[in-house]
Amino acid sequence: MSSVEFFPALSPDFVLRKLEKPYVYNISDDQLYELDDEAFEFLKKCNGTTPSSSLVPDTGEDSRESIEYMLDEGIIRRQEKAASRKIKALHSPVPSLRYLLVNITNKCNLKCKHCYLGESGDKEVGIRSFEKAVSQFEDMGGLKLMISGGEPLLHSKFRELLDILPSYELRMVVLSNGTLIHKKEAEKLSKYVDEVQVSIDGIKSHDLLRGKGSYDKAIRGISALRGSGVPVSVATMVHRYNAGEFGAMKKLFSGLGVLSWSVDVPCTAGNMRSSKDYMLSLEEAAPLLNYGFGAGAHESTGDYTCGSHLCAVSPDGAVSKCGFFDDEPVGDVIDLEAAWAKLCKNYLWKLDELDCHNCKVIKDCRGGCRFRAKQYKGILAPDPLLCHANGVLAFL
Repeated sequence: MSSVEFFPALSPDFVLRKLEKPYVYNISDDQLYELDDEAFEFLKKCNGTTPSSSLVPDTGEDSRESIEYMLDEGIIRRQEKAASRKIKALHSPVPSLRYLLVNITNKCNLKCKHCYLGESGDKEVGIRSFEKAVSQFEDMGGLKLMISGGEPLLHSKFRELLDILPSYELRMVVLSNGTLIHKKEAEKLSKYVDEVQVSIDGIKSHDLLRGKGSYDKAIRGISALRGSGVPVSVATMVHRYNAGEFGAMKKLFSGLGVLSWSVDVPCTAGNMRSSKDYMLSLEEAAPLLNYGFGAGAHESTGDYTCGSHLCAVSPDGAVSKCGFFDDEPVGDVIDLEAAWAKLCKNYLWKLDELDCHNCKVIKDCRGGCRFRAKQYKGILAPDPLLCHANGVLAFL
């Protein structure tokens, strides 16, 4: 490390979180760095007002290398003059709530044949409830806030909700069908969010699910977002008519420079109950999961099943495990911590509780989607889609 005096400061896009372990999180790049206790305590002091000579007076070789690594990664920066930055070293409950999905409205401009929410309506989350959710989520050590719907841009006070976001140190992601995003909307979003996820469910086949003209509008939306500097990710649902288009979609998304591509198979819920002819068999659908890439929100740590760090909020403020379980709420977002505690007690399972706990890939697949398992043979059953994806059929 250079002997020149400077004021180490935690970089603006980085925040400290004490989850199951100590971490520093890069909001803009969605990267989580695990720390030891010494590094965590060191970063807590990097508020830009303490000179390097006082902060690290007698460091050993390992400490010097660690500090150089933090400088190289941009976790801390050198300041020639003292300039204070307030650092929130937030502690999380265990299991940690890292991802919060807030469905701010059930209004939608499309009638997608595979929508698990069913028919659109006129419900909206109130501004007070939304801010309460965001505030509590940050206090609980949250990382990523996902704003969805319905179509979130249809919330009557969407701009007012966006105005709340800059006060919080979270990764802000909007999940949209993309059809309402023009240059003006994209420029507005660029001031508030770190990412917009757009649903693309095929190329020629996209309109079969989402309506005539929706594909062209969604691609226009992606172009507007990229033109405004907003990172874009894509979500795709596998169906009978897009199965032959994944190679073309991969080429398309690569050319568009998308951040990540999540691929999933719809469950028989909502509108899909009357559109079963669009569903592929699990054997046919499973190999297509390999096309996805990038970060998701259904990860788990420790010995827990899939999605141990996620919960969802419906437009009326009810908290549930995810959107598929919105008819089984565990509480209200006015007390998110209490709802999360109840959710962990009643809707989070250890791997050794599952029927497939002896499976050789259980640590990787985490049992898969609990809703799909529930539809298959019960809440503790394996997710048959992931059994096919992993080539492990002994528990089906």
